[in-house]
Amino acid sequence: MDWPFILRRILEQQPCVLVTLNLILGSVPRESGSRMLVTAIQVHGSIGGGNLEYSAIRQARQLLADSDRARQSHAPWGLGPALNQCCGGAVTLHFEVLPQGSPDWLDHLNTAVQEDAPAVLASAIDRDPPLHLLITVSPSSRLHLPPEIAHACDALLASQAGPGLVQSFGQSFGQSLGQAPEHIVTVERAGDTWWLEAVRSSRVPLVLFGAGHVGREVARLLERLPFDVTWVDSRAGTLPINTPGDTPGKRRVVCTEDPAAEVAQASPGSVFVVMTHSHQLDEDICCEILTRGDFCWLGLIGSKTKRRRFVQRLNKRGLQPELLDRLVCPIGLVGIHGKQPATIALSLVAQLMLEKPWMKENN
Repeated sequence: MDWPFILRRILEQQPCVLVTLNLILGSVPRESGSRMLVTAIQVHGSIGGGNLEYSAIRQARQLLADSDRARQSHAPWGLGPALNQCCGGAVTLHFEVLPQGSPDWLDHLNTAVQEDAPAVLASAIDRDPPLHLLITVSPSSRLHLPPEIAHACDALLASQAGPGLVQSFGQSFGQSLGQAPEHIVTVERAGDTWWLEAVRSSRVPLVLFGAGHVGREVARLLERLPFDVTWVDSRAGTLPINTPGDTPGKRRVVCTEDPAAEVAQASPGSVFVVMTHSHQLDEDICCEILTRGDFCWLGLIGSKTKRRRFVQRLNKRGLQPELLDRLVCPIGLVGIHGKQPATIALSLVAQLMLEKPWMKENN
């Protein structure tokens, strides 16, 4: 969820229209919850391209030209002949004009995203002026919500936070919940429509060891994919510098003399990719990951010969065969050939997106 950070940055300079896609029926170009930020001269994000997006941009800019007063509207859009599209589905597009300046709800939302804390963004989409409330585990955050909406928010909170929080909210709804949905939930109450959206990040934690030619290409490809990347190297000057302008939660760089020690700092269920400048360091890092055991996927750059040697050495270090079987080496899709750094990176990232090892781990 990067759009709150980008939106706050835009609103520091100028007004903006937040365009949100929801209520998907049939075949459509983007998932529910996709957003686009439209200013008088720029567009950030996408709701799927094509004539749907072009028409939405045009409508958003017309709203800005009419007035930068805070207001909102929504309507169904069919993806058929009227839009010169043949997807055949239908969506609801919500347009919200946001004046220059950062509203309180956006500041609270950005804090929740950065802290990766369970939260729900509750938006009353029929009201004028627009109303957004950030609902957290604090009972005071839901004081202004109708009971039915508060109950639905609690269900979404519980689905994000695991069994402990489910119990704290009670068993009436918690036991039936799975993982938090990756879309907007619509709740109607006395003619008032609310959109509820889980805030907690759905990105997968990934630790990338190595900032050489291939590591840099891998990091570049991961930037726009659903991963929270921790990028580790021991060599000064190989990693980019974290700057205040970086999107929070998307990539963190760590320059350390002891990269293997970073394994212990990773979240359970993390994906690990090991491609440092040193085979010995690669081995030490793999040993730490395999010993820890609660990882989702471990990929090591190298050949079948490298894997065979690593397995022998790691076995002598006390690791059992069933753990060593989880070491993926070589990495990448078999059908993508080439030794150029960009090709290797493409092959690896395609493997992660195709196999989705984190999904297998969680199911």
